[in-house]
Amino acid sequence: MIDAHVHLWDPAVLTYQWLEGSELRRPMLPAEFDRGGVGVEGAVFVQAADGPSDPVVEARWVDALDWPELLAIVADADLGARAVDQHLEALAAIPRVAGVRHLLQDLTVDTFPTLAPGLAALAARGGTFDACLRHAQLPALIELLREAPELTVVVDHVAKPPMGEGIDSAAGAAWARSLALLAERPRTFVKLSGLTGEARDTTEVKRNAPAFLAHAVEVFGPERSMIASDWPVSSYFGAGGSFADWVEMVRDVVPAEGWDEVAEGAVRRAYLPGGAPALARGV
Repeated sequence: MIDAHVHLWDPAVLTYQWLEGSELRRPMLPAEFDRGGVGVEGAVFVQAADGPSDPVVEARWVDALDWPELLAIVADADLGARAVDQHLEALAAIPRVAGVRHLLQDLTVDTFPTLAPGLAALAARGGTFDACLRHAQLPALIELLREAPELTVVVDHVAKPPMGEGIDSAAGAAWARSLALLAERPRTFVKLSGLTGEARDTTEVKRNAPAFLAHAVEVFGPERSMIASDWPVSSYFGAGGSFADWVEMVRDVVPAEGWDEVAEGAVRRAYLPGGAPALARGV
C-alpha cells in the first residue's frame, strides 16, 4: 500500500502557525509515522509548513530525511505569485517533488481565477496539483480547472464534505453533484482521506463517512481513487482514530477487484507517471 497523504513537521526547523496551541506542536518525523500495521510500503508527503517558511526549504528538508518509504513530495506554492515559474523551477530541482498545493480551503472563491496562470505553468511542467478545499467551493474549482485541461489534479480529503449533515442533506446532495461533475474531468483523482479530522466524534464518522466514500469511489472509479491516512492530522484532530480502522472502512466500500487500484495504482498514476515524479525543469 502507498499512503497518499502524510504530513511531517519539526517546529525547530520550520514554522507551523496552524499548530499554535496544539499538543501536536512537536516533532512528527518518520520514526513516529503511524503505518497502521497495514503494509504501508510507500508514502507521499504533503506540505505542512506555513507563515514565513520557504516552501523550497521544506521540500529539501523532507527530501533529505531518513524516510525509505518516501516516494513523492507535494510542496507548497503560491500559484498567484508573479514569480511562480521561478518557484516551480526551484522545486523541480528537488528529485522527489511531484507537484504542489496552494491551499484553497480558506480562500474566497472570487480569488480562484487569479491562480489560473500558475496552474497553467504547473501543467506545462507536468506537475500535479493537490486541491484542498471545502465542499461549497467545488463549483468554483470546476470553473477554475477549465483553464488548465491538461493538468493532473488530486482532490484532497474527498473535498471535505459536510460530515455533520451527511450525504442526504441539502449540502451533502450538492457535494455529491459537484463531485460527480468534477469526476468527469480527465486526469482528476480523489483522496479517500481526512473525514475523521472533519468529524466531531466517532459516531458521526460511522454514520456518515461510508456514504461519502462510496459516492467518491463510484464517480471516480477505483482507478482514480487513492487511500490516504492524512497522518497525523486525522489521527489526532476531530474524531481521530487509527489508520488501520480507516483502511477497514475504505475497504468496505471499494469493490474487491478495485482494491489494488485504491491501495497503489491510482497514486502511482497521479504522482509517479513513468515510475518517477514528473515535475520538469527548464520549461
